[in-house]
Amino acid sequence: MMRFKPLVAAATLGALAVLLSAGCNSAKKPANVDAVAPAPKAAEPVKQASACEMVTQSEMSAILGVAVAAKDTTHSAGETTCTYSAPSGFPTVQMEVDWGDGEAAMGAFAMLNRNEPGIGNPYDGVGDQAVAIGPTLMIRMGEDLMKLVFSGVDDAPAKARKIFQTAKPRLSP
Repeated sequence: MMRFKPLVAAATLGALAVLLSAGCNSAKKPANVDAVAPAPKAAEPVKQASACEMVTQSEMSAILGVAVAAKDTTHSAGETTCTYSAPSGFPTVQMEVDWGDGEAAMGAFAMLNRNEPGIGNPYDGVGDQAVAIGPTLMIRMGEDLMKLVFSGVDDAPAKARKIFQTAKPRLSP
């Protein structure tokens, strides 16, 4: 058994030598080994509009009927948040878009509604699916979720529709 290891090593070295010498004596020129294929170009990240760009300060002021200031209040990647508020603090609307969270949010609402029927009010004609729970309106748009939180807003359903209609064309593909 001791003699087997040296035989295997010798055979491996012999095969390697044959392969190397065959390549050196070949009439064919090898491809340029110094040339390195360029790395595939990474896809450009899609710029997603911020919530404050989806509905500008002046647009939100017109929708609410009172001058509001817009402040980007985004907390993490994968979402964008803008808080619009009047100098007095009322009315205030917080608009958040969470990319990829639409189906999960509506699934969670469906489970909640099974346990507490009537906890939310469905909104028809806004996005693919929409539901209000307290002051929060959740709107599913394909895979994405828009949340609107209203405080001191009169006729929130009508204003929510105007906010959504304003933001929808500016949502990233």
